[in-house]
Amino acid sequence: MNIPQPLSHAYLITGGREESRSAYAQRLAAAYLCEGEQPPCGRCRHCRKAAAGAHPDLNRITLIEGKREITVDQARTLRTDAYIRPNEGKRKVYVIDPADSMNPTAQNALLKVLEEGPQYAAFLLVAAEPGRMLETIRSRCETLALQPEEELPDPEQLAKAERLAHLLLSGDELAVAEGITALEQEKLKSGELAVLLTLAERCVAGMLASQPQRAVKVLKALKTCRDNQIYNPGPGHTLGWLVTELFR
Repeated sequence: MNIPQPLSHAYLITGGREESRSAYAQRLAAAYLCEGEQPPCGRCRHCRKAAAGAHPDLNRITLIEGKREITVDQARTLRTDAYIRPNEGKRKVYVIDPADSMNPTAQNALLKVLEEGPQYAAFLLVAAEPGRMLETIRSRCETLALQPEEELPDPEQLAKAERLAHLLLSGDELAVAEGITALEQEKLKSGELAVLLTLAERCVAGMLASQPQRAVKVLKALKTCRDNQIYNPGPGHTLGWLVTELFR
């Protein structure tokens, strides 16, 4: 996502993965402090200090070790600090991550500085679940929603899915039954099996042109397994359905 221009005084950053939200907040924080022509330039002294975590006007508020919430004391400390003018730059930036870990008392303590804070203060609230935050907080921020990102599958898991796809496409009934039995003996959890079958389905779809008739049958069998997930079956039942559908 591009950096908005002009910059607002407060943003709520949501969507994407945790790493993506944090990285975007870092870029946005540097943009407030940057002296270059296209912030963040990455080259000026403010950008370099921000990247190194050494800028005196960039403040990060996060969970204290052993705590599950950002506390009201942290919010009050931020509020007090916001009225102290910047040390080096024109702006003073506060990154609150994860902002949705603030309890209502902490959020209320932050509210006044969001509403009436000094013009040089900027606030970046990073949240995976913005619905947990007070509407009064959300309404004082512009929302920046990152696009959803598909996590790359584990290489070992992907290789297993490819082997399963080849077995389902090429194996006879006995070979498939033996392979499915071996898979069942691995005692995969329901969620792990669901991911494996989804990856196998994608692999089979990619081989559709090479074996169209068998591939269509395999895809139908895998879809039946996916549809049957509403019944919350165990892995053994799911794999049994797969063999039954494929060779009925």
